[in-house]
Amino acid sequence: MGNIIFKLLVIFGFFTINVFAKDISNINNSQWANLHLYKGVNQRGGPFAFDDTYVEFEFGGRYEWLDLYGYVDFIDALNSKSSDKHGGNNFFVDIEPRVSIDYLLNKDLSYGALKELFFAFDIYYADEPNGKGLKVIWMGLGSDIDIPWLGVSGVNFYTRFIEENYGASNENSFDGYVAHINWFKPIYNFSENRFLSFQGYLDYEFGSNLKANDFEKKYRTSDSLQSYLGFWLHDKKWALGYGLKAYKDMTQWKDGEVLNNRKTDTTGLAHYFNVAYKF
Repeated sequence: MGNIIFKLLVIFGFFTINVFAKDISNINNSQWANLHLYKGVNQRGGPFAFDDTYVEFEFGGRYEWLDLYGYVDFIDALNSKSSDKHGGNNFFVDIEPRVSIDYLLNKDLSYGALKELFFAFDIYYADEPNGKGLKVIWMGLGSDIDIPWLGVSGVNFYTRFIEENYGASNENSFDGYVAHINWFKPIYNFSENRFLSFQGYLDYEFGSNLKANDFEKKYRTSDSLQSYLGFWLHDKKWALGYGLKAYKDMTQWKDGEVLNNRKTDTTGLAHYFNVAYKF
């Protein structure tokens, strides 16, 4: 699968050689970072719902050919026995680099609503103190697309390579695909530095073959969906946010099955409340 994707990307690059020249001086280099305190209620991830208070360091920016977004979550930040994550793995890392194809080719690949093309990657990592953790990389093509009302949004399509997945059968293999969109839409300005935004993302993972044994056939799925819909009040140095998150068979666990004398809970809604400091 990896060789096929590489060949397709090479062919794509070859056929875009003769398009219009890209003015790379129009790229504005930037960087930013935020520190969040989150309270998540009815979160999903794994077979059961959970509540937790966690700290998130979020960062991003653009430097010439590199467009970067990422975050590190420090789980059970208050070290509280009331957290459903108390005593478990204590951090989760997500790094999302995109490499501009326009910049590398020095060509303008924009067409209509399509503004820029990228080689896109998404790297997940979580350590599990009592066994195998999570090491996953998504890789594929990304784009910036001007969507009506939402504005310029990231739209990416990936294939997944699973190195570790808490011991599941799809480890060390290419397994499934991901369709992704993210957006940031200011919807009301109170003053020069204070505004209300609608921001979020949607991930649909599909085409997985996670059914190698009777356990996986009973409890796992071939697809999953999650979407965060957030309304945030931004100031120059601070932000307050509320997000509603919708899940369907989150992390490919079937909803409503009895596992260890509990019903799995992987489909439904969660609530996220956060305060952020902007560096």
